[in-house]
Amino acid sequence: MAIPAAPTDLRPLVTESSTSESTNVEVVLGDLAALTVRIPDYQRDSDQWGDITKSLFIESVINNLTIPAFFFEVLVDGGIEINEVVDGQQRLTTLHDFFKNKYRLVPHDDAPYLSPMSVHYAGHTYDELPAPYQQAFKKYRLSIIKLRGLEAVRLEVFRRINQGGTPLSGQDIRLAYYGEESPSVAFVRAAGIHDLSRTSSKRILDGLKKQGVAYPWGTAELETWHDYWQDKEVARGQTPSEMFLWSIVVARATQLDTLLSNGGALQVLRTRFTGGIDEALDAACAQLQYQDKNASHPPVLYDYKTLKSDYFPHFQTWFHRILGREAPSLGVNRYRVIASAIGAAYALGKRAEHLTSKQWGTVAEFIRDPQARATSLKQTWPLGRGRWDGASGYHSQFKNASAIIGKLIK
Repeated sequence: MAIPAAPTDLRPLVTESSTSESTNVEVVLGDLAALTVRIPDYQRDSDQWGDITKSLFIESVINNLTIPAFFFEVLVDGGIEINEVVDGQQRLTTLHDFFKNKYRLVPHDDAPYLSPMSVHYAGHTYDELPAPYQQAFKKYRLSIIKLRGLEAVRLEVFRRINQGGTPLSGQDIRLAYYGEESPSVAFVRAAGIHDLSRTSSKRILDGLKKQGVAYPWGTAELETWHDYWQDKEVARGQTPSEMFLWSIVVARATQLDTLLSNGGALQVLRTRFTGGIDEALDAACAQLQYQDKNASHPPVLYDYKTLKSDYFPHFQTWFHRILGREAPSLGVNRYRVIASAIGAAYALGKRAEHLTSKQWGTVAEFIRDPQARATSLKQTWPLGRGRWDGASGYHSQFKNASAIIGKLIK
């Protein structure tokens, strides 16, 4: 049997190999101030680290201990080379804020410092450090890996780089990848913010304003939203914004499923689908971005105007009624079921003012135990298990959610 000839256009997915460079903290912070090093607004909350973690990181720098490499993607903006942070935002923000005296290292007794000399820097700001430590900080050499020509595989590279350390969630990554050029995806990000006092929330909202995206929560509803997520570990990694996106996907599950089965459409969106729920959520964000860029095309999901003016008011009203009155003790482990109920109700045209107290009660019972409620209505509740397709996948669960909600509030 003859061996087929290799294609003449055979080439690596990324045409330029990455390069490794070394430069010092002072130079990188100068580039950050000059905006030639850029931290994407939608990559990750910048205050995920606690004070102890920040202090131990700074201890590593001023004592010349090894820290992980940074990954920058090299872009060109107006003829100027821009280095966008792909991995290392938290480390870079920590360096910047310490250098600007925005926090002080925790006291000696509050952290497991390695150096017996920590008495000279524990509890200090940058300006209070002895001169040798200040010099060590500024001249510390950072290893920087620069990525070029990622193009269509940028999202996958972003994922693989962020598998180590404190990994980004799937929602972190899709918001980072699709959010900067999409008011709709940016709005999903805004909807997820639950604590306006956090530094990262203020920074992100400032970035959103540049896209014309305003914070959507009303005062009373925000109090319920804040109380539901505050101090919950699961709230890290953009889970609140994933809840909002989840509800949208439930409401448009049939339309999204049609998109996922259209190879040509996925190619246009420059995304892929092999059956997983994370890939389905990626495709949803890719479609929202596409709709924003191609407003003349009929939307598969809701357009930005509908999300802002109609869908979100429905979402916040339902959430506030469920968690603020009907079932205030529901834990964050029920967030996807809550989102499913809200999305299904919107698709069915069931607004909050249409429901009786009895109907609200049955919705709360469903959220508490969807399997039992489904069985009582001669329905099933597929568990999903990370899959979109198949009889036990999330698409089947979403269809059944609509059937169940329809029966509960008919």
